[in-house]
Amino acid sequence: MAFKPGLDDDLGPVSDINVIPLIDVMLVLLIVFMITAPLMTQGLTVELPTAEGRNLETTSSNPTKITVERSGEVAVDGNPVGSGAELETNLTSMLRSRKVSRAILEADTNVSYGDVIHVIDIMNRAGVEQLGMLTRPPESSSAGRRR
Repeated sequence: MAFKPGLDDDLGPVSDINVIPLIDVMLVLLIVFMITAPLMTQGLTVELPTAEGRNLETTSSNPTKITVERSGEVAVDGNPVGSGAELETNLTSMLRSRKVSRAILEADTNVSYGDVIHVIDIMNRAGVEQLGMLTRPPESSSAGRRR
């Protein structure tokens, strides 16, 4: 339908912008970004920095040393506490009887993350307020980097 200047209509020429195609393009772009945004955050490679942390002051407060061995056994200051089902009751009672507020956690490299978190949770419920974790000092500058 073409505009014919000779016809008698009340509408006349329309000088407004047609926004319907603009809305269509914006919705398509929104859908594209919604689909591709989660894909951009996966598969990132991160090189963690090595740092030497400040040492926990052990001389003044003499914190309790809790060790998680490769087999899952837990010891408090060298005294075995146990593992498995009896771990929670034994460790909680030992920490509460000694009124431990500061502790150092030492876990073997091969102990699962879940087991270490379980011990930390027990320590938290037993009243340990400050926790230090023993680590190895960093190796030489290039040999200690993870890729």
